Amino acid sequence: MYQPRYTISPFLLKTITQITELRSWILKSTVDVPWVSHLQRETTSRTAHASTAIEGNPLSLSEVEALARGEELGGVPTIENEVKNYLEALRWIQNKNRKITEKNLLNLHRIVTKNLLDIEKSGKYKIQNNRIIDHKRYTLYTPPPADQTQLITQNLVQWITEKETKILHPLIISAIAHHQLVSIHPFTDGNGRTSRLLALWIFYQFNFDTHHILAMDDYFQSDRKKYYTMLQQVRDLDHDLTFWIEYVSIGMLEVLERTKKRIESLKISELSSKIRLNKTQETILRILRDKGRIKSQEIQTLFSISRARASQLLKPLADSNLIIREGSTRSTTYRIAENQDFIMSE
Repeated sequence: MYQPRYTISPFLLKTITQITELRSWILKSTVDVPWVSHLQRETTSRTAHASTAIEGNPLSLSEVEALARGEELGGVPTIENEVKNYLEALRWIQNKNRKITEKNLLNLHRIVTKNLLDIEKSGKYKIQNNRIIDHKRYTLYTPPPADQTQLITQNLVQWITEKETKILHPLIISAIAHHQLVSIHPFTDGNGRTSRLLALWIFYQFNFDTHHILAMDDYFQSDRKKYYTMLQQVRDLDHDLTFWIEYVSIGMLEVLERTKKRIESLKISELSSKIRLNKTQETILRILRDKGRIKSQEIQTLFSISRARASQLLKPLADSNLIIREGSTRSTTYRIAENQDFIMSE
């Protein structure tokens, strides 16, 4: 039976507490709102782009977004198929009723490698030994031999679904499963993509990312060298996963913070649309967010406008209770209303 080695450090406990608080904020902010589907589409494209880019896929985010919309790029088929497959795989694991089993894990690999691997290799365990090499083709890591692969993978799946495992925080389960599957390297190709999909699948299955709006692979792709270094570090430390789990927790915290900012931006955009604010008025809100207070005279100077025009811009914000007007004449200042929950993002 697979038994991962790791320590719940004070740092990890603190980070998980922060993660829990941010996730709670996000869940409250995404209840019955019209822009969640937009955020989901954004996340799907960003995840597909990041995970395939880690493996060297050259398509840009805008090109991946086009493929997600069903458009054809007319480029190299294998490059486009890699992304199309990943998009399909993301949709596949988002099915709440699709449990994590050995059979489904093989099906996931089949989707990832469709039209990229021979049929006898797609969705099948490797039959030859493989190795992980660097850019100079030096061997960095030798995975378990082919004849042991199925049993070790079955043990991992069993560990994921055990009652004892389910009491752990989903981040810990996801991080461990991610590392273990990529270390088993059970397939001829597509091991990295399948492992990152399994990590996401756990977040979905364990009700952590219920709306599918956390682009975790963005974090790994932002510093690929560190990602690969952290994967290898576990092996160098006799498979102690402590630092790897902490690394993943830092990434999740960053992703949640970025998601919160995006939600705040969407919330203010929705609110601005309702009261028909123009771009200058939205910029004024951003300035107030950053400075706390601003004088009417400062607005006139910043935008090179008259006092009358400044008043024309500020009055709708005050009338809608988005900002508070304090003082009079030339000493008038404005600040964000304390009862408004719409802090702007960058």
